[in-house]
Amino acid sequence: MTIVLVTFAGGLGAMVRWLVDLLAAARFGRRLPWGTITVNVVGSTVAGALAGATLAAHLGGQATQVAAIGFCGGLTTFSAASFDVARELERRRYGLGAMLFVAPMALAVLAGGIAFGLAGG
Repeated sequence: MTIVLVTFAGGLGAMVRWLVDLLAAARFGRRLPWGTITVNVVGSTVAGALAGATLAAHLGGQATQVAAIGFCGGLTTFSAASFDVARELERRRYGLGAMLFVAPMALAVLAGGIAFGLAGG
């Protein structure tokens, strides 16, 4: 049953990722990949909080698998982030490519770590 729930949650996360990307592009344009940055930071924050809560015995293992692996795994995207970096490098905008590689990843890891600690991890 867990595999079905993880699969469903992953699909839901992917759908939310797509909607966030559309909304961010409509609001801010496509000069920067705000949708990708947003979902990666938010997904890492949620996953960090879930991991911390699980270790602090606030959540069961199945709930964490469904939410963190399923939903957050579907929500976050390394492939789109890599494409964003590659596109900027192809356009010879090396500084922006480097910034899109380092800054969103650092924000996601920092947000996940803080959420992990705050949730009891």
